[in-house]
Amino acid sequence: MSLFLLPVDDRVSVSGQLKPEDMNELAAAGFTAVVNNRPDGEAFFGQPKTADLRTAAQSAGLKFLDLPFSGPRATPDQVRAFADLLAAGDEKVVAFCKSGMRSALLWGAASLANGRSIDEVVQGARSAGQELVGVAELMVGLAQAARS
Repeated sequence: MSLFLLPVDDRVSVSGQLKPEDMNELAAAGFTAVVNNRPDGEAFFGQPKTADLRTAAQSAGLKFLDLPFSGPRATPDQVRAFADLLAAGDEKVVAFCKSGMRSALLWGAASLANGRSIDEVVQGARSAGQELVGVAELMVGLAQAARS
């Protein structure tokens, strides 16, 4: 696989920006869903439009969730949507943003909402090169709000 994916657990990987042409490769590798955490227009050039990513993902047979946010400002609704995707079955998921950090944060909060421990989340992200200790309190708060 030519894509640079960072596994945070056995079903979820995070990544920097994906392109429409990556979707067939993801499907061929066994992924079933793509989660976009990057808002349109964040980069002046080189960033594909969400609509193009969605079309390519769906054409490749992948589910596509559009859950964009800037900085660490995810919402409880976004956490709930990601948690629901993870709880729904055995989806193999790639979540992406610019660097993978926002995606790791959202995965972490969704995992907490689904009952994982903060230690499991921090270790999973760390194994993917993403450090979440500094946003642990934020993730816990988001997870609690998502469960409400």
